[in-house]
Amino acid sequence: PIVVDLRSPALKDRHWQQIYRMTGIDIQNSSGLTLKDVIDLQIASHQEGISAVATAAQQEGVLEEMMAKVIKLWETTELETKVYKDQKDLYILGDLTDVIAGLDDSLVTINTVLGSRYVAGIRNFVDAWRQRLVLFSETLDEWMICQKNWMYLENIFSAPDIIRQLPGPAKSFQAVDKSFRSIMKATTDESNALKCCTIRDRREIFQSHNGKLDQIQKDLEDYLETKRMAFPRFYFLSNDELLEILSQAKNPRAVQPHLRKCFDNLESLDFSSDPGSVDILGMFSTEHERVSLGKNL
Repeated sequence: PIVVDLRSPALKDRHWQQIYRMTGIDIQNSSGLTLKDVIDLQIASHQEGISAVATAAQQEGVLEEMMAKVIKLWETTELETKVYKDQKDLYILGDLTDVIAGLDDSLVTINTVLGSRYVAGIRNFVDAWRQRLVLFSETLDEWMICQKNWMYLENIFSAPDIIRQLPGPAKSFQAVDKSFRSIMKATTDESNALKCCTIRDRREIFQSHNGKLDQIQKDLEDYLETKRMAFPRFYFLSNDELLEILSQAKNPRAVQPHLRKCFDNLESLDFSSDPGSVDILGMFSTEHERVSLGKNL
């Protein structure tokens, strides 16, 4: 048995150092060591200790194989990006299902490895990988939140009327927008998932962006509340519907799709056909009944 243990291919330098400290003999570098030498040097008297080291080496080898699969996965996994709104050099993250599933599996594997009694020899290596994947996971979570909020607000702050009425939030959004576009362009050029999500300070950048976007949304809510207080029937409209009206303030006809929510059974307004006129001549019910509204309305 001791010969089998000493010939184990799982033994690495650190294990040979343990055996050296145990026996006082540098077996690893003793070329031509024979069975007679093993007997004469009474190495067999350390059989129990050597067997424990060999067993630990074999089990560490199993754990290292598990880690090798994790490492191989993240050498090849990439973040999918896609063009947004057909705009040149503007990208967003695509389907992340496989990335998230792989991340969950990898963290389960690493926690299993860390829970093994034989992990001591490779604990620092495994801990380092766990920290990288936790950072990866946290960054990706912040990234997805940022993208969701950015996409919602990008539609809003692309309207000149909204920018004019909310100059402070608009300026704050433009700063986030510039950074987000730059990160997405860089991600498209270098799309390895692990590298993209473990870049120094990237998690903190997204956390900062999310804080700003949350504040922008709060400012937007306050702005919409002032409009609803001025005209309470706007309370019947969602934020998106009200924003759609406000972002087209120069086009009174933009209210048409939302009239039924604001006024009972009011289907549409009859605007004057004169060029440039915004006169309202009448109103129609859903039954197509027309009620005239006189002049100069």
